[in-house]
Amino acid sequence: MKTIRLAWKALARFRTYTFINILGLALSLACVLIILRYIHQEVTVNHFCKDLENTYLLYIEYEDGRRTISSNEDRNNDPNFIDPLNDPSILKSTRWINFPEDRITVGKQIYNVKTVVTDSVFLQILPYPSVSGISSLKSPNDAIITRRLAERLFGKENPIGKTMTYSTGDIVTVTGVIGEPTTKSFLDFDLIISERLQHSWSRLSNSLVQLIPGTDFKKLNVKNEKFMKLRCHMDAPTRLQFFPLKDFYFDKTVRVYNNNIRKGNYNNILVLAVVTIALLIIGLFNFINIYTVMMLKRAREFGVKKVYGAGAKDVFAQIFTENFILTGMALCISWCIIEITGGMMEHVLRIPQTSNTEFSATLSVGILILLPLLTSIYPFIRYNYVSPSVSIRSVNAGGHSIVSRVLFLFVQYIITFVLIIVSLFFTKQVRFMLSADLNYTTKDIIQCQLYAERSSYDINISDEEWERRKQREKSNLAYIKEEMDHSPLFIRWEYGENPNQLDDNYINVRNAQRDEFKQVIYSSLSNKYIELFGFQLKEGRLWNDSVDQWTDYKMIINESAKSLLEIDNIETALIQPERRLWWSLSKSEEMKKNPPYQVIGVIKDFKIGHLSKTTPPLFIVYEDPRGSYRDRLMAQIVPGKKQEAIAFLKKLRDEILGEGEFEYSFLEDEIATMYQEDKRTAEIYSLFSIIAILISCLGLFGLSMFDIRQRYREIALRKVNGATLKEIYPLLLKKYSIILGMAFIISAPLSWYIISKYLEGFANKAPISWWLFAIAAIVTAFISLATLIWQIRKAANINPAKVLKGE
Repeated sequence: MKTIRLAWKALARFRTYTFINILGLALSLACVLIILRYIHQEVTVNHFCKDLENTYLLYIEYEDGRRTISSNEDRNNDPNFIDPLNDPSILKSTRWINFPEDRITVGKQIYNVKTVVTDSVFLQILPYPSVSGISSLKSPNDAIITRRLAERLFGKENPIGKTMTYSTGDIVTVTGVIGEPTTKSFLDFDLIISERLQHSWSRLSNSLVQLIPGTDFKKLNVKNEKFMKLRCHMDAPTRLQFFPLKDFYFDKTVRVYNNNIRKGNYNNILVLAVVTIALLIIGLFNFINIYTVMMLKRAREFGVKKVYGAGAKDVFAQIFTENFILTGMALCISWCIIEITGGMMEHVLRIPQTSNTEFSATLSVGILILLPLLTSIYPFIRYNYVSPSVSIRSVNAGGHSIVSRVLFLFVQYIITFVLIIVSLFFTKQVRFMLSADLNYTTKDIIQCQLYAERSSYDINISDEEWERRKQREKSNLAYIKEEMDHSPLFIRWEYGENPNQLDDNYINVRNAQRDEFKQVIYSSLSNKYIELFGFQLKEGRLWNDSVDQWTDYKMIINESAKSLLEIDNIETALIQPERRLWWSLSKSEEMKKNPPYQVIGVIKDFKIGHLSKTTPPLFIVYEDPRGSYRDRLMAQIVPGKKQEAIAFLKKLRDEILGEGEFEYSFLEDEIATMYQEDKRTAEIYSLFSIIAILISCLGLFGLSMFDIRQRYREIALRKVNGATLKEIYPLLLKKYSIILGMAFIISAPLSWYIISKYLEGFANKAPISWWLFAIAAIVTAFISLATLIWQIRKAANINPAKVLKGE
């Protein structure tokens, strides 16, 4: 108790230094805690799964190495199919189907939802917490909804027992409500529907499997390593393999095609981890630096204590207690900062502040114990092993710990310069990618879903009902075409996916004059599509709807494909695909052949996907205009008519599907969303760079305040001997200017190296400009020197008589 009282008394006596120390550490800890909580959330995805170590997904692998999440479903009863789940090591398994753009009807209102179609085993493997009702699908017409969907549909009413119409036309009853799991899940959905509701669903399923503990999944993969030739994959050799669910979130080798399956970016986690370490180092060095200043002013106190018999335990106890109190106060302030800024972090920087009391408490206790221990080591060694006489004499000396203090400040500024330079470059790179010419039209192109995809095939309905549905669909499509063609709000329109999404269908092809197959992207695009996005013709011709047909063996390629396949003359070039690209039941003999394709045109390369990637070689085959009506409608709006176009499309959708929520997006916004992670990284670096400057300046303020006050007598003597302010300013600024200059000299090449490593693998890079370094130097120097000049001005204006009289 006596030690605590003495610690409080000492900290109160040096309250200016105490305040600087607590504030600097609190800012550092707040940033570190925010990022650590986010990193913890990302690295613990799916950890709510009780037996995560034995839980696996299935993926289908092609001979060329492509992998796609899949299931053990065999709809064709193919004799070549080998089911990997027919193994005694399988404990339980489930299949689920994603419908990320689904809909339900409550009353007369249509709602857009993300649906999972599955069975009750799904919630046994992934135990989402039950809020009310039951967490099983006993009846085919049972439905389980998430708490957020329950609030969206029914407000504060009890949703159990409520009925709604699913997109298949079936009436389903809400039997359970589930909440958010204790950790983040790789699945994002609103509604769970029983797979027994329909006999044949329109999308392929995915498998989730639990193995018996101790099973080696790699041995299972070896057991199923033989490739199968299945009709559903056009006899392309494929095999089913197991993949650990715990590794799936950050994996880049297995492709997914649904936007309700979340995927993480491990590189971004590493970038944030580097920021965390940098800010922690700045905070710790600042803390130790200021505390050693306090210790230097108290050197006589420790010297006297040692004279009167204080041992190493007593010295360490006091130093540790003081650091414990400082850390505790800083930690409390940091949590207050986190609570106050939580909304900003979530909405501006898009860092979700998910509450995890257990992790936060463990982190706080760890900091409260380890940090004081760490920060006490250097002061303890410095003052415990110095003789009492030296300690007593050093009370008014300023140079004994000058090397360590300068070194700590030097490292702080190196890190600060690096953070500023890197943050400026990240911002420049994001702007470079957002403003890049993609070589296709993006302005004023709206995208929306007008066709309501049926989630099942309805194989049990009568022929009359099937025919009625087909006629209704045909009538709706004709009505959409008539309305869109005659509307003055649109320049062009077509169905399909935008060019940014054409990177999900690969095929191996070869120049007929070469033996080696090369991988290219394959897509069916109409002439209306090419006109909508303004693809530029370089050689040959584009599609002619009066001549070309989808059954022709013709194609258009881009410049990258021409270069990859070493084509010199497109008029004589023939491209041989590895397998057939289209099938028709009416041409059975034709289906046995795989003839080469004639190249009729070459278009200019346009950017596909993230600009960090190279432009992929593209292989385009003919599609009839308006043929992809099951995809989104894309239309180029007449400039200045956005709001009218949105209202027109909503009205059109309501007339076809019924009144409900209307979701749309603009292509420019969708492209910007693709760089959201890059933008967030730049914003995080920028914000934390500002905080790093602030912390470093707090350290500089405390250190310079001590050093300058130690030189008051020298300043007084110089003024007595006729020194002017112009002569005193350089004298006091010199040391810190050298520290800033040397820190910048070290940080500049280090920043260049970090940026260069980050850009490795980027196909499109912003140049590393000189002004990035200049801005960092000017901003940091201005703020730091302004902090110094304020104190130097105060020291330079002292009355020499008072100082010398005090001596």
